[in-house]
Amino acid sequence: MRMGKPLLAIVVCVGLASFAGGVARAQDTISQRLAGDRLANVDPGAYIAGDRVKFSLNVGDGYFLLRFDGAPEVFVLYADHASLGGRLLKYDSGETAIQVTVWGGLTLYTDAQPGGLPAVRSGDAAPPTRPMIDFSSLQNEAGDLAQRFAYTRRLKLAFTADWDALGVNLTRSFAYAAMENAARGLDRFATSPQARDALAQRVDTVALMPSGGRPALALNGRTLVVTFNPGRGFAGCASSRAIAHALPMVLAHPH
Repeated sequence: MRMGKPLLAIVVCVGLASFAGGVARAQDTISQRLAGDRLANVDPGAYIAGDRVKFSLNVGDGYFLLRFDGAPEVFVLYADHASLGGRLLKYDSGETAIQVTVWGGLTLYTDAQPGGLPAVRSGDAAPPTRPMIDFSSLQNEAGDLAQRFAYTRRLKLAFTADWDALGVNLTRSFAYAAMENAARGLDRFATSPQARDALAQRVDTVALMPSGGRPALALNGRTLVVTFNPGRGFAGCASSRAIAHALPMVLAHPH
């Protein structure tokens, strides 16, 4: 049967209309996903990146908590916008830790792999809990850190605090986390002879100080004051990356 031109025109129009409707629906779906809040689509749990780097990702109060397997530090990640509707999860130092695509794919960035490693969820993971530290353990750790810096970096650094202000268990727990983060940040900074010289010339004491504000780092004489907010939990402690990032400015040392 031969199809007349008017009927052919109708069929073509109907086909184009169907195709256009499909394209429009696809564009609407993409637009909705691009405009949506992708944070809700990052599933908390255990992840593996590049078949070898294992980490856990949990949701906090407006942030994510990142912890690498076998490492004690809990990093707080904050979300920022990325291209094409994705999100960047950044350390408190401003460096990118994880990129999330609009479709939910994750890429982990590490010091060893700055180009990124694709990450996939491998299971569930319990959220990190605050360290339970008694008073004597906290003071002992302060002494151990001083000995460690003297041995590994040839630096004389005393770690101290207003011990009377750390009587509350919650404050003591996050004072320990803040002190450990500060030590790791100092060690991260002191990898070059120039950085070690700057520390030796400017700092002889690292003092922990609880506060009700944001975590901060300041130099008071020869004392490096590390403030932390126990009421904000892990978000109230500056990470080792943030400490290492801030030290050149605090010490006026190009690094």
